[in-house]
Parts: sequence; C-alpha cells; structure tokens
Amino acid sequence: MAEHPKRKTDTKEAEADLETKAGDDPGVLLEEERDRDTDKLFVAGIGASAGGLEALGELVKHVPMDHMAFVVVQHLAPHHESFLTQLLSRTSKIQVQTVTDGTMVAPHHVYVIPPNTDLGILQGVLHLIPPKGGDRPQQPIDSFFRSLAQDQGSSAIGIILSGTGTDGTMGLRAIKEAGGISFVQNPSSAKYDGMPRSALSSGFADFCLTPKEIGEELARIAEHRRARSNPKAAVRVPQMQEQIARLFLLVRSRFGNDLSLYKATTVERRIERRMTLNRIGTLEEYVRFVQSSSVELQALYRDMLITVTNFFRDLETFEVLEKKIFPKILAEKERGAPIRIWVPACATGEEAYSITISLLEFMAGRALENRIQIFGTDVDEESIQHARRGVYPPNIELDVSKERLSRYFVKKDNGYQVSRRVRDMVVFSKQNILRDAPFSRMDLVSCRNLLIYLQPSSQKKVLSVLHYALVPSGYLLLGTSEGIGDAPELFSLVDRKHKIYSKKHFASVPTLDEMLSPRGGMERIQPGSGARPIANLQALADRKILEVYGPPGVLINENLDILHFRGHTGPYLNPSPGAASFNILKLARPELHIELKRNIEEALSENKRVCVDVKFYESGKANVITLDLVPMQEPETKTRCLLVSFLKPQIPEEEPPPEPENSKGDERTSALGKRVAELEQEIMIAREYLQSTIEDKESANEELKSANEELQSSNEELQSTNEELETSREEMQSTNEELTTVNEELQNRMVELGQSNDDLHNVLVGLDNPVIIVGIDMRIRRFTSAAERLLNLLPVDVGRSISYLDGFVGSDMTVKVRRVIDTLSIVEEEITCRNQRWYQLRITPYKTLDHAIRGAVVSLVDIDVRKRAAAVTRDVGQYAAKFLSAIQQPLLMLDGKLRIAWANESYYQRYQVVPDETIGHVFPNPNDPLWMGTKLREHLEKTLQSGEVLRDYRIPAPSAGKRLSVGASRVPIATDSMLLLVSLEEVEEEPSEAKSR
Repeated sequence: MAEHPKRKTDTKEAEADLETKAGDDPGVLLEEERDRDTDKLFVAGIGASAGGLEALGELVKHVPMDHMAFVVVQHLAPHHESFLTQLLSRTSKIQVQTVTDGTMVAPHHVYVIPPNTDLGILQGVLHLIPPKGGDRPQQPIDSFFRSLAQDQGSSAIGIILSGTGTDGTMGLRAIKEAGGISFVQNPSSAKYDGMPRSALSSGFADFCLTPKEIGEELARIAEHRRARSNPKAAVRVPQMQEQIARLFLLVRSRFGNDLSLYKATTVERRIERRMTLNRIGTLEEYVRFVQSSSVELQALYRDMLITVTNFFRDLETFEVLEKKIFPKILAEKERGAPIRIWVPACATGEEAYSITISLLEFMAGRALENRIQIFGTDVDEESIQHARRGVYPPNIELDVSKERLSRYFVKKDNGYQVSRRVRDMVVFSKQNILRDAPFSRMDLVSCRNLLIYLQPSSQKKVLSVLHYALVPSGYLLLGTSEGIGDAPELFSLVDRKHKIYSKKHFASVPTLDEMLSPRGGMERIQPGSGARPIANLQALADRKILEVYGPPGVLINENLDILHFRGHTGPYLNPSPGAASFNILKLARPELHIELKRNIEEALSENKRVCVDVKFYESGKANVITLDLVPMQEPETKTRCLLVSFLKPQIPEEEPPPEPENSKGDERTSALGKRVAELEQEIMIAREYLQSTIEDKESANEELKSANEELQSSNEELQSTNEELETSREEMQSTNEELTTVNEELQNRMVELGQSNDDLHNVLVGLDNPVIIVGIDMRIRRFTSAAERLLNLLPVDVGRSISYLDGFVGSDMTVKVRRVIDTLSIVEEEITCRNQRWYQLRITPYKTLDHAIRGAVVSLVDIDVRKRAAAVTRDVGQYAAKFLSAIQQPLLMLDGKLRIAWANESYYQRYQVVPDETIGHVFPNPNDPLWMGTKLREHLEKTLQSGEVLRDYRIPAPSAGKRLSVGASRVPIATDSMLLLVSLEEVEEEPSEAKSR
C-alpha cells in the first residue's frame, strides 16, 4: 500500500516494525501479523458527505452491538463546530463520541471525526492528522480507508454512504485488496448518489444495500465470525487441506494458475472472506458451491490475485531510483542503446507508469538519445486491459503531484488518462512469471509485493527467473517487506532500506528450461542421490545405530527406481548384465521378483504397510526372509516413496538331540511332505501371479483399444486443425492486405508530415519578428531569420543556453523562461535592448498536442516608433498645456494621423465635450454635420505634408451670421513624428459669403 503523505511518520514506523519482525525472511507479511486471530475486532469505516446525515442515522440504528467498532468520516466545514456526534447519539443504540488523538477503538462504540482534520489508525489507535494545505482537493475518506486497510487487514470494513464526488473509491480498493469487506449505499436510496455511483463503477463494492440492510448484514457478518471461531465448529486440518486442494484444482482447470504456490495463510484468508460474503459456514459447503457456480469461481480467483498498487508507492524509493540507480544504468549504456525495465505483477499498471515518469523526469534536460522500453506483465487479462487504457479515477490526486498531473496526464470526464507519450513507452502483456518465459537483457526489474504472497520454494524460483532476466549490471527492486532470502548467491545488496539489489555472477544458475519446469528451482529427490548432510552428533549416532542394527533395505519411488540404499543389500539385490538401471525388479534376485512386484503394488495402491515371508536360496541353501514394505511421503515435494526392508528371522541355535536310526525313514517321508507343501505353495503363488499377469494383459488391451480410439479422434482433430490452419492462412493474407493499407496510410501521413514541416519552415522564415524556441533544458532549439539577423545567431547556436540573450535583452532570460515553464503563465514586458530600441518581449509555454510542456517560445516585437511617438506627443501636449492654455480661442494639437493629441480649455467649453470624448479621435470627424461637405481634411493633410500654413479657411458656423475660420501650421519637433496646431475662431459673415450661402 502506498505511503500517504499525511501519514508519513506512522507509515515509516509501521514499516520499521515490520522489518524488525521479518529479519532476512521475505515471507514475513504484514497481513499475517495483523490477521492471525480469527476473533479479532472488526473496525468499520463509514464515509459520507452531502445528504449523509440521514443515512448515518438510519445505519447506526441497526448496527451490531458487539465485535465491531465504527469510525465516521464526514465531509465537515473546516472552521465550524460540528454537532454530528450529538445528532447521531439521538438515534444510535451504541455509544457515540468524537475522536481525540490517541483514542483506542473498542467494540460497541461509534467514533466521529472532528472538523478540519484527517484521521489515521495504527495498531487500533486513532490519530488526528492536520490536513495538508495546498490546492489539492481534500480526500479524508480515502485517506482513512487506506490507513484502516493497512492496520486492520481482513478485519477492515469500508462503507460509502450518500455524497457528491469520488472520495472513498480508492479507499474501498485498498480495503478489498487487504481482504476486508466493502459496502455501498444503494444510489436509489441516497440523497446524493455521486460517491455511491463512483464506488460501484470501480467494481470494488461487495454489497450494494440500503443503510438499514447494511446494518443487518454487518450483524450477520459479526455472528458468522463468532461461529467460525468456535472450536467445535473448526474443521480438522487434513480435511481442510483436502478441500482447499479441490479449490486449487478448480481454479487451475479454469484459469491455468496454480494457487498451491501461494502462502497458505493468504489463501485461507481470501477463502474465509468469500465464505463470509456468501453466508456459508463450512469449507465443504463452499467447495460444493464453487463447483456449482462459475460466477463464484471467477470471484474467488479475482480475490486471490495480487492488485496492491498505486502511483508512486513509497515515494522515497523513486527518489533513490532517480538519484542513484538511473545514473548508474545510463553510465553502463552506449549512446543510443535502449533502457529496458520490467515490472512483473504490475496489476493495473500504476507501478509501470510511475517508473516511466520518474525516468522521463531524470532524462529531462539531458541530451540523451536512449530509447525507453518498459514492460508490464500480469496473470490477469482484465488488469492488463485496464493498464493499457491508462484511465484512473480523480482520486489519484492523492498520490500524484499537480505538476505531474499537468505534464503526464490528460484530464477526462471520469478522471485522468496517462498521456499518449507515456503510454507509448510501456508495453503490457499477460504473463505468468512462474510458468512463462521471462524477458531478457533488462536493466531494472521492479517486483514489489509479489514474493510475500508465495511459498519459499516459489520465491526462490522467481528470484532465479529475475536473475536470468537482468543484464550483468542490472538491478532488482523489491517491496519493503521482501528480501532475497535463500538466494544470496544471486544478488548483492545495494540499498537495505529501499530493498534494491544488484545482480551477481553465479555459475550454477539453472537453465531456463529447468527454471520453468513444474518443479523448477525446487528441491526434489533424484534416483541415486546421496543422503542429506548430517546436522549434528545425534543424527550421526542415529545413523550409526541404523547401520549396525538396522535391517538392510532400499527406498524406492513410484516408478520402482531406487533412491537410497541402506545396509548390506548384496544377498538380495544383484545387478544384471546390460544397461545400468536402478529399477528394483531388475536388481532383485529372480526368486524375489514375484513377491516384490505383487506386494509393492499392494502397498502403493492401498497405502498400507505390507509384510510377507519369501523363500530364496543363498550359497545353495534355502533361506527365508521377510519383506517389509512401508509407504512414505517426501515432506517438501509430497512425492510418494516406499521403504523396502529385508528382515532375516532370528532362529536360536540349539544342539539337535541324537536321533535313533529307525527314524530316518520317517524323516524322509516328512521331508518329502514338506517339499510337496512348498511346491504346492509355489504353484499357488505362480497361479496368482499368472492370473494377475492375465488381468494386466487384458487391462493393457483395453487401454490399447482406448488409445486407438483416441488416436482416431486425434487424427480427426488434426484434420480439423489443418482446416483451421488453412483458414488462418487466409486470415493472414487478409491481415497482410490490411498491413499494406496501413503502410500506405503511414506513407500518406509521412507526406502530410513533410508538408507540415515545410509549412512550418516557411512560416518561420516569413515571420518579420524575431522568434526563438527554447527547450525544457533552457537551450535554444530553433529561431527565425529575423532573430538570426537581430541577435547575430548562427546555425551552430542551436543547443546554446538561452542566457546567450541576456546581453542583448539586459535581463536574466533563464529565470523568466523557467518561471513560464513552471507556472504555465505568459510574460509580456516592454524593454529597451542593447541597440537602444524599444521591444515588446513575450514568453509563452511551448505545448504539445497532448498538452505536455516541452519548453517556451520567446518573441520580440519592435515598438520603438510607437514608444517614441507616444513620448513626443506626451511632451508636446505638456508644452502646449503650459504655454498655449492662456489663448481664448479653441486650439487643437493633431498627430501625424490627424488624431487629437491635445485641446485647450476653450475648445472643451465652446463645443461642450470632455477629454475622454476628444483625445485620440480623428479631426475633423467625418460623421459630424459641421464638417460634412468641406475639404478641411484635405487642407490639413496638405499642411502636414508640405509644411504650408493654412490661413483663414472658412466654413459655415453653427451660429447664425457667423463663419468658422480654421488655421493650421506644422509644429517642428526633433523626431520623425509630425504634429499640427489647429486654431478655430468664429468671425462675422461677410456680405459676399451671405449671398453665396
């Protein structure tokens, strides 16, 4: 489970305590520590938001009285007092109290979170945690549910009630992965269904019920645990193992995954959870239920899968990768060689994407050409499909920083999707690491939280496979609770705290075929193998006693091959000429063949001890021995064996009494009778052996007939397969045509790309303004021709630092560009550059089509003429206001475009206007009736161009009997700009003017 920043101290303490308990054994699992008692207290976390008060009140009315504690996490106003505790106390039948720091959870209690705080739990004690500031959304329900899953494991229960948003969805996932149980309020009964619907759509909910039904189901679960913890109801261990073996067989037949390689505690805990959810009391009933329900078999398999993952789990580990491991990997790489990383058991892909993002961040700013190849594998096809889509809920904001979300994710309606650039670097595929061939030439393998779920023998096999996959200088990353255990010869420790190892050269590593065999990497007994090493003096003494006083014998397997000799077996076993063999029937004396074969079959088939006396001849004398056959089982591999001992009966030596001579005839008669009896006994045994042989022959004939029928069926299947291959060939041809079409489309895309590149080149060449494109590493990537001329840039300047522009611009360009990239803001400034001209400096972020930031765009616009003209106009206006304001007639100052730059007070009073309506407007106004039909504008433009003074240009005035006399002269100034002084004066109309009017 990932480290939550708000619980960082608690999480580290828990990990340190776990490592102390684990030592060097990777099998020590946090779940085993917290779940070893079947009667452990249930702790139920209840998450609610808007509309949750009514649902909470209904739920606490029906919760069970014993064996459960309840913790309510409600979205509360941070700066207002909460009355939730008092309101729930009115309807609850158990005690309700507000959480204080250090509260120990106890049954028959409801604990309510106080405002403006987050909540965590460690070893059954609730802790108040100040909420983390910043602009990230607060997710108190997810935060507490994750902490609850870490601390309580299969005794954790998560309940989502009415509310808006998605808070609680990721927390339910953590609880379910830890073996807990999850409830969601039925959306139809919720006042606000945002949180319930989000939890249901994630697939992490076990029950969807009304608050009342949730309370009733909780009571049933508590009662079920009490019944399971009753010693009278406990299942005997052999029976339990037999039933679990049946479940393993069902899962392997359906999904191909062997769960017997998983730790028994993990498997039993998941089975117990499924029995609780299905209200089944005994294991035998559950096995029958699974046999009759393919849906439940699928659900059981899904629960068994390892899906404990999230983004940047154990953040410090990724920091160590960036600072220590990635630099070492790149140091070993040739220029252009790919960086290859494998993430087995990747679940839904968060770990693989996290490593990819970390590697991209490490390589940013470095001129590297190494291609990145990341491989993520898992046994579950559904998880692989999820990883390929790369779509995750909004709650990943808890684990991914805002900067990473903006750079490497695309916001969607239902959450976030990993950007196309990152997804294209990761290849996901289905693979069983214990059975399928691994990848090779890997620089780093991240296998976190897989080994802790496997048996020790399977752990060693996985480590051998990972050792094979790495390059000689490769690195292995394990989970914080894992280690290399019994394989110190394969890896050496690099970082103890973060469990990073490097590959060792080891000459005795098994081949890939041996590793991937059903028992690859596991110890097993081989024919002719020696005895195990003697551990101490007691074992040495026991062995000596067996050699001196024990009967001779051999240990054989089910194939009748001798695995071990004990004592002197020469009188009974004698190698025959020909190829060497350890088969006991080929080594035994001929007179022992019949009895050996018959009694070995009986002992193995009925799994019982068999003793029989057999007569044989030694040095010409008839002797009798007792064959003692004892079935055995090798404890590690469960291989069946048989101990065959040759016991010689002890006959006391006594002096025979003297016999009279007349007894010789009787002695001969007695000897003949005894011999006849022996012959009859041998004939009877021979008949039994013959009858057994006949039955074996008939059975073999039946098997041959059956084999013949199977061969005929196989022949038909082969014919069908041949037809399928023909169909496949046609499909391949169709696929080839499709590939040809795709190739043509790619060629068209290349043409379009070339055309776009040409367009971009011409746009850059045609731009009259200097434009410089800067990379994320603060280095120049491209510039326009105008920038080349203005800044004296050359093609070799591509790759030079942007600080090269500091001398021309007169400021620190690196700081400004970095601010734009980090804040995604736009910088616009008017600056005076080294050539004493004014420019507008504009810096914008460089964004790709998938909104990834790859640098910045710097542009310079020449505004020197405008700035200087504005300054001149401002100065002239100030001069005119100072020296011409005393003139009583209306005066105007116009710029080069005949826009009013200044007017005196007489103008404003005479024409009843204000400066805001005057300054900047064109004079004369073409829409003003006073100036319509006049040629005043033409005269003013002529004066402005030629400098000829305009005198007494008269037009009709608004007042009767008056004429408006207009005069204009150009004002000389020391710049290229031109100004025009215009005077307006009403004069008396002359008689000639009156007649013409």
